[in-house]
Amino acid sequence: MLGAAEDQARMMSRPVGLDAMRVCLPVLALAAAIGAALPATAATVSLNARLEAASSVQVNQVPASGAALVGRVQQFRNGDSLISLGDGEGQPVVLTLCKGKAHLNLEASWPGAPAAKTPEEKQMRAYGMSMAVMGGMAMVQGITGDALALPAEGQTSTAQRETSWAYGKELYAVAITHAAGGEIRVKLTKTENTTRTPPSGSDDTVSTDGDKAARLAELDPVGTSRELAIAAAPMAESVPDTMSLKGWMSASGKGGATVGAAREASGDCAR
Repeated sequence: MLGAAEDQARMMSRPVGLDAMRVCLPVLALAAAIGAALPATAATVSLNARLEAASSVQVNQVPASGAALVGRVQQFRNGDSLISLGDGEGQPVVLTLCKGKAHLNLEASWPGAPAAKTPEEKQMRAYGMSMAVMGGMAMVQGITGDALALPAEGQTSTAQRETSWAYGKELYAVAITHAAGGEIRVKLTKTENTTRTPPSGSDDTVSTDGDKAARLAELDPVGTSRELAIAAAPMAESVPDTMSLKGWMSASGKGGATVGAAREASGDCAR
């Protein structure tokens, strides 16, 4: 046994010949190539934290049929926030100064928004449009969850999510894109509504076929999508004081012709 061990030790201590090196080098090169080709491990980040720190979040909501709704939420270092509708900068709808009272653009509208004549109706219309934007954002958050598996920059990852409704499941495809420059896109697409309960019987007073049909009609149709585009750019300091608020209404009744005047009148930025 000792002699065999000594022979093995001598073999291991011998210098590697050229033939052996010619075999090893391609193997090492292949291993390196395979390692480089493997996708980078996704980092887990907080979606809620990214949204809270974002200078801008665009909310794209595309129904299975009909017009899309494009909203944008801008946030500023001093606590200002601005909700707009439409492509690009969009049409401003709701402004909050220094996390204070809201200011509503009474002239803002959108295809499909209710007609409004009185100031109260216009106020509710603006509020409803802003809630449509924020509700779309909240739905994506609720379905994807807070723990976001973020792929490497320039890559897209996919996952499946499901939620329960009264008679089954809603199924969604989630695509997470980490764009060059740091922008994050989270897209949620409805893929299926499942119904797991059997048809109701004649003595069933709760889970009736009519109730199931009514509940199903309340769900988003298959094909509906919502996407959040979370900007990577840093927040600006504040909404410019020169921005006009002509046609706006302050929830506190203390508005102004410009943002600067509204700041002074409301006192929200003097706390």
